[in-house]
Amino acid sequence: MNIALPPLLRAGPATRVAFGLVSLMVSLLMLSDLFVGGFLDDRVADARRHRQLVAESVATQVVQALRSDSDDDLRTLLAGVLRRDPQLRSAAVIGGAAPRVVAGDHAHEWRLGGTEPSTIDNLRMTLLADGRRWGELQLAFAPSGPQSWREWLGQPLVAGVLLMIGLGFVAFQLYLRRAMRYLDPSAAVPERVRTAFDTLTEAVLVLDTGSRVMLANNAFSALGPNAMPIRTGTSVNDLAWLVGALPEGSGRPWQRVLETNRPLLGLEMRLTANRERIRDVVLNCTPINDGFHRARGCLLTMSDVTELHERTEGLRVALVELHASREEIRQKNEELTLLATRDALTGCLNRRAFLADSERAIAAAAAAGQPLCAIMCDVDHFKSINDRFGHGGGDEVLKAVAKALGRGLRTGDLLGRYGGEEFCIVLPNATLAQGREIAERLRAEVEAHAGSAVRHLADVQVTMSFGVEQLGHGAAQFDALVDRADQALYHSKKTGRNRVTAWTELASVPAG
Repeated sequence: MNIALPPLLRAGPATRVAFGLVSLMVSLLMLSDLFVGGFLDDRVADARRHRQLVAESVATQVVQALRSDSDDDLRTLLAGVLRRDPQLRSAAVIGGAAPRVVAGDHAHEWRLGGTEPSTIDNLRMTLLADGRRWGELQLAFAPSGPQSWREWLGQPLVAGVLLMIGLGFVAFQLYLRRAMRYLDPSAAVPERVRTAFDTLTEAVLVLDTGSRVMLANNAFSALGPNAMPIRTGTSVNDLAWLVGALPEGSGRPWQRVLETNRPLLGLEMRLTANRERIRDVVLNCTPINDGFHRARGCLLTMSDVTELHERTEGLRVALVELHASREEIRQKNEELTLLATRDALTGCLNRRAFLADSERAIAAAAAAGQPLCAIMCDVDHFKSINDRFGHGGGDEVLKAVAKALGRGLRTGDLLGRYGGEEFCIVLPNATLAQGREIAERLRAEVEAHAGSAVRHLADVQVTMSFGVEQLGHGAAQFDALVDRADQALYHSKKTGRNRVTAWTELASVPAG
């Protein structure tokens, strides 16, 4: 729960001490007047004496005027008295039960009843004739006390006291501020506290609200030039080695903390004051609050993270080297995988990898209830090509054929070198009709482009024969599927080569 504090408690020490001194000064002045007297004039008593003398003088004159038994003389006398004394507002001579002569607005100014005694503002004097009471003289004066706060402030005594308080407060405050600046700040920090701070390995600096050093431990001094101790009372803004290391645009963090009363943490800096070694530090600034949550100073701590940065950099270099090694190992593994799964000549899957991938494709098709086709194909008259151009020429033809087949396949189709000049293709999610259509497209691709790819082999004509079968047409296993596709391939070769035959077409062929 936040409790609103009086303005005086929220003021600074100099203001509170100055207020106390002014209060003490006024109290002493009043006590001196109480016991000794003469310092403060009693205006009320003076006014009472003055008005009593005026009333007695006027009463004497009225008695003399009554002897003439002329009301005009009384009226002239009272009017003259009112003109001469500005404090006198009205006057009346009462004879018996009714006024005989009245001067001024007596009905408005007179406040007393018939038997009420005189006051400082309304005075009544008994008039005697022949030793007997004849009547009375009533005099109404202006109010002796202030009637408003403006009149109260305008009284000389009040104005003088207020002026003395104001001037004394300003003078005391200016003096105290000046004096406190030259007080020894080290007196506020006990020696045992300094010793405790010096045992810390973390650099610690305590500042007051004027950014002056109240305490700097040995670890902080060691960061400066030549590790010289920092004198108490020095402005932190005069420490060029510290201010110069602040990041550009960060300002003075201690001033920001004192203004906002909020901590500023994790400010990274690089100190170059000590020529022996450049130090990386992390600066933290925290306000020091009093009991009323007001910032009365700032605590700076700096952690030397140089060794941590060096270790981090070494670890980063090691990680980079490790990553490079892992990348090299990955590339080697990929090369080994290619060597283990690819045919060195054509780049197709070798027989072992092809069989393994085909088994997985067949199992997936059976589980999903999807069709799958297998195509067997080989190069027509390959023996004659080897005889004419040698094994090198035959290898060139096999490479050209593999490229032509690969261009005509879909993503996910499997192409493997089954042996010699024979290739096998597995088409997931393809019906027999689709498989036959793909095989026909591959046959045309080989016929059109494989021969032109080996132009240095004069007058070579490259074609292929194909056999197609679908999984599930009596062939539930891969071996049976390939065997039927191979029978369809044999039929294509037997019936003229460079053609596609589906295994189902063999049923209409008479047994030879």
